[in-house]
Amino acid sequence: MPTLCDGRTMQVVIVKASRPDEQDRTYLIREGRSDRAPVHALHDLPHLVVESLFGLGDGLWGELAQGMHFEAEAAASARDPKRQKLGRIVSGAASGSRTGTWLSDGHRLAKAATNAVTNRWGDGPDTPAGARQRISAAEGERARVLLDRLDDETIALAIWGVRELDARWAVTPPGDALELHWPLPRSFFDAGVSR
Repeated sequence: MPTLCDGRTMQVVIVKASRPDEQDRTYLIREGRSDRAPVHALHDLPHLVVESLFGLGDGLWGELAQGMHFEAEAAASARDPKRQKLGRIVSGAASGSRTGTWLSDGHRLAKAATNAVTNRWGDGPDTPAGARQRISAAEGERARVLLDRLDDETIALAIWGVRELDARWAVTPPGDALELHWPLPRSFFDAGVSR
C-alpha cells in the first residue's frame, strides 16, 4: 500500500448529529490542536479511503492535514446556520469562487479517483477495470500516471474500503463518534485483504 511522503498524520473524529435539526460535526486533531472541519461524512469518508490507499497526499485530506481551507473551517464552526453553509470545501462556497478556479491539481485528481471508485452514478461496473476506465476519462495525464502505479488488487481494496467505511458510518448511532486517522492505517485495510 502506498504511503504519504511527508509523514503527516491527523486524528479525525466525526460526530453524528443526534437530532434531525443538527449537522454532523468533524474535528481534526493535528499536532495536538483540535479544529472543527468542513467535512461531510457521506462525501468525504470515501476520499479518506481512496486518498490513503492510493497515496494521494495532496488531495482533500492532505490539504486538511496541512491546515488549508481556513475559510471553510471557520464557517463550519460558525453559530449562524447561513454562515455554516459556507463551510463546504467542494463547492468553494467559503472562498466565493467556482471550484475550478481554486481546487488544486492534487485535489482534483483525488476527487476524480474517489468518484471513480465510489461510482455513485452507476457508470459501468464496480470493478478495478470499471474504476480504471472512469479515472482515465477524468483527468488526463495525471490520471494515467496514477493508474500506472496502481494494481487491480489496490483498486479492489479501495472499492471494499469505501463500502466498509460507509457501513461503519451507517451503524454509528446518533450522537456517537467515528474515530479515524489520516491516512488510514494499514490495519483498516487488513480485513479487506483477507476477504
